[in-house]
Amino acid sequence: MLQQENFDALNIASAIGQSSPVYASLGGANSDYAIVTSGTGKALQISAPATAEGYRYMWKNGLPAAWTARTSGNNVFQVEFDYFTGPTSTSDNCGGVEVIDAAEEVFGGILVHHATKTVIGVYTTPAGAVSYTDVGTGTTPAAVTLPVNTWVRIGYAYNTANGTITFKGPGFSKVITGTLVTSPSEIDYAAHDVLETNAAASTHLIDNMLSRAVATESLFLATNDVVLKQQEVSIFPSPATDFITVESKAKILNAYIYDMSGVRSDANFSNGKVDVRKLPTGTYMLGLKTENGLLTKKFTKK
Repeated sequence: MLQQENFDALNIASAIGQSSPVYASLGGANSDYAIVTSGTGKALQISAPATAEGYRYMWKNGLPAAWTARTSGNNVFQVEFDYFTGPTSTSDNCGGVEVIDAAEEVFGGILVHHATKTVIGVYTTPAGAVSYTDVGTGTTPAAVTLPVNTWVRIGYAYNTANGTITFKGPGFSKVITGTLVTSPSEIDYAAHDVLETNAAASTHLIDNMLSRAVATESLFLATNDVVLKQQEVSIFPSPATDFITVESKAKILNAYIYDMSGVRSDANFSNGKVDVRKLPTGTYMLGLKTENGLLTKKFTKK
């Protein structure tokens, strides 16, 4: 793990100056980067202005050292996170997570346009031009539109050896080759106007960010069983018909059900059990928000 954040250890206040290393920002006031209540846990809320070319960026230091210390051969940098699409809106602001290199080039990122709910992939060409792309199928990618007021899990994986970037989320998996070859220096929680036409304010909720160095792209795969064992987490049975039992040494702050496309819903979690009786038959991911970060486990509902 390079960096991760579930925001639950932070106070309900501005995120700026909290955590270790502390969070810093560019653009707006400290109050634009707020830790807010989300379900039974917390999330980051970024408020973006009603102006064209407005921007908000929040980050913490330490990524270069973590990247240097990665396992040899793990040259794919990947980020995944939960994003709340929000209500109907007229704002042209976009929100999500981006990554920059030491020269402050935005070489990877994934954003959601607040008005249209379309997903936008971000990359930089070898010539240094920041590019925005739809992430659907086709040589000219089709737009992918997410439902309103829905938590989704989205992410991207960037191969630092050859510049291949993969964008993934509900209903899409888009690969772009031949982008700028570089390495990560800073993960930015971001909200800004990519169209330079905005005239409406917006808020963007982000939660459960994980960044890893891996050998091959592995976005949204379940947490390795070795990690679950190390953290003394046990999840059973699967297949399940009514309840899933969760045993964990770490405190569980929230529980979610992700369908296999990445759409998230809150789980009914009480007394160490997750109620799955109302789920249709199929395969799902159980997400556990713990004090140590997000853990996920695939299960089948009979």
